[in-house]
Amino acid sequence: MATNVVALNSELKRKRWMREGLVQVASKSFWAAYTGLSNNSIVYQVNNESAAAGHTVVFDADGNLSGKAIKGKNTAYGNGEQKKKFSDKVTVERYRLVVDNGDTFDAVDIGNLSTAQHGDSRTKLSDLFVRFKDQALFDTAQGFKDNAVPTHSIQIDVSTNPLSYQDLVNIEKTLRTGVGYTTGAFGSVTAASQRSPLAPFRMSDGRSIWLMMIDPYTAANIKGNTAAGGIMTLAQHADLRGNGNRVFKGLLGQIGQLVIVEAEAFFGDTSGDGLDGSEIEISGMRQWDSVNSAWSGESDFASLVYSRNLILGAGAIHMAFGKQPDYKFQESEDFAIKSESALEVWMETKKINLFAENESYKQARISDMDYGIIALDLKIV
Repeated sequence: MATNVVALNSELKRKRWMREGLVQVASKSFWAAYTGLSNNSIVYQVNNESAAAGHTVVFDADGNLSGKAIKGKNTAYGNGEQKKKFSDKVTVERYRLVVDNGDTFDAVDIGNLSTAQHGDSRTKLSDLFVRFKDQALFDTAQGFKDNAVPTHSIQIDVSTNPLSYQDLVNIEKTLRTGVGYTTGAFGSVTAASQRSPLAPFRMSDGRSIWLMMIDPYTAANIKGNTAAGGIMTLAQHADLRGNGNRVFKGLLGQIGQLVIVEAEAFFGDTSGDGLDGSEIEISGMRQWDSVNSAWSGESDFASLVYSRNLILGAGAIHMAFGKQPDYKFQESEDFAIKSESALEVWMETKKINLFAENESYKQARISDMDYGIIALDLKIV
């Protein structure tokens, strides 16, 4: 077994070597342009190296003042507004991605010695981690993770009439006013309470936008509307960049403050709704089969009925990392003729749902709800 690529007895060197491999494949991530280290990002990432499994990473947020002015000589002291404070927390867990390196003899036999080497394992595990992390974000945002029902959604039937420009005008009005949302499961919704306007995401060039993330089925519905006033006849392409000056992937265009991007559909086998519940072939958005009450990837899923698209603003998802990623290696007891390698990460993702530490807002609510995510549920068939 070739071990010259990494010194297995040096933990610091091993972790650095693994981090370098993850950096090399980071550009493959669909979510990279939307991930940053502040709550102004769509994905707010926090790294806490002291957090291991079961450890909680706490996020703090300040609220704006909203108190009344004191007129004339009326007593001001004692009537000061208490500063609003909000928080959220994520408990990280340990996840391991494992690859069988096989038998060096077999690798030589097929003329591909690299398959039994650590360098090849690192490359493949790093690539799998990018898909694992991206799918964690898709599943969290869509509500598949933990079977979370969205607190605020917009449902539109596009099975007979494609999504139109007027639909986007109505959506943008709802985002600005906080009125017009529904809540509940697919096809069974009630009116949702008013909330604060969706906080926009600020791009690298300073523009503030809302991200409308759609799946290929919705994209086909939009592109098929070729009539005058159709969305794609109005959308303008541009070079849009986000956190780290990374280019938006899957960009279709921008209408007003809505930037439309197309994500891939999920491919893989799913047996549970946690981060450990899917074999991920292609990371992407899931669809809903309302007949069989199943998401794509689950065994009961038969045919698409609803597409759950997403409208994302600043502060949509928390992604917490604990201890640094590590590369682990174990040889078989049978004279080490085989081995397996693992990428170990300590992380977790969740929708941002702020808790009011003291007083909340009366109308422009920001606590006890999906702060930066609006579900856009389209009935396709």
